[in-house]
Amino acid sequence: MLRGTERGTFSPMTVFAWLAIGVGVGTMCSLLSVMYGLESSLRDSVLKAYPHIMVHARSGTTPIRNYEAWTTKLRSIKGVKRVVPYVETEMIAQSDLRAIGSVVWGVPREDLVKLKQNIPQGTVPSPDSKLPQAIVGMELAHHLDVDIGNQLKIISPIKRGGALGMVPQAQTFEVSGLYESGHYDFDKQYLFLLLEDAQDLMGWGKAVTGWHVWCNSLDDTEKVAKRIAKQLPPEWTAQSWESFNSALFQSLKLEQYAMFLVLSFAILIAVMNISITLMMHVTHKRRNIGVLRALGATAQQIREVFIWQGAFLGMVGLVLGAVLSVIILTYVQNSYQFPDIYYVRSVPVEIRPLSLTMVFVVAIFLIFAATIYPSSRAAKLDPIEAIRE
Repeated sequence: MLRGTERGTFSPMTVFAWLAIGVGVGTMCSLLSVMYGLESSLRDSVLKAYPHIMVHARSGTTPIRNYEAWTTKLRSIKGVKRVVPYVETEMIAQSDLRAIGSVVWGVPREDLVKLKQNIPQGTVPSPDSKLPQAIVGMELAHHLDVDIGNQLKIISPIKRGGALGMVPQAQTFEVSGLYESGHYDFDKQYLFLLLEDAQDLMGWGKAVTGWHVWCNSLDDTEKVAKRIAKQLPPEWTAQSWESFNSALFQSLKLEQYAMFLVLSFAILIAVMNISITLMMHVTHKRRNIGVLRALGATAQQIREVFIWQGAFLGMVGLVLGAVLSVIILTYVQNSYQFPDIYYVRSVPVEIRPLSLTMVFVVAIFLIFAATIYPSSRAAKLDPIEAIRE
């Protein structure tokens, strides 16, 4: 019953059924693993640029004074690993060639030192330098055409009163280092200053914009953010890294669900080959089925024969799919690279056992469903009519 021709060789329909299931399952497993890898790579680059949680006033621009007491309180909250006060403002960065809008982050020097692993060129700002120093994002430095040791003017678009009337506030900084997070938008917009220099530039005195908070576990970020929010005044808020990048990660999730659904239909179409193959076997083996029924085989036994035949076809296809996915992922991870125009050249791959298990569970369910009608039709054959034919 497992043979497709009288000579005992597998029929082309059987081979096509194997290949169809193998290609469908292998493609789905490979594509989902690459998409998961891209999601993890993007998440890592975001977390190199942003903290786990940002605590600030809801208006975003209201200075917070006497922040030391709140810094201590935030550090005492369960799940909080590190708390860093910061100043954030939008400024105009101007070099000798051009001016670009940018975002300035001012943080304490001891926290800037922790950024060394992401500073491929230069070093962190020194409080003893003649000019105040800044770390500039790699892409921002490229657009401004500045390098280590060059001077950069940071201009506040908010005019301030002075001897000459209302004039923009500006200060000259020296580029001490170039920052590279792997997140293109961040490296194109942000630059770092010492907290004291940023406060002087804003004219805020000892005030800050808020706090950067890191958690003991990334998985607990939302829980810790809710704990922090309960301790804050109503005019303050605590945003997790997922919330201020929600549009990006929600679009990735939507793509993953859409891809899983589309490829599930591809596997469904492949599984239909099993149903067609079994139907052809039922048609070609009507006399054999009639003889078996006449010799005492029950309808249930006939049904099980075709169910096991469909299971054999499906299992071979699943094995081919697993082998194909290993080959594809090995090639993609070790041999293939994106073109030079992309920020990340290598293709990230992340294998999530639960998701891949779901792929095989769905495939097994569809394979079993494909055997129901052919096996039932074979079981209902009238043995006398089948033998006469």
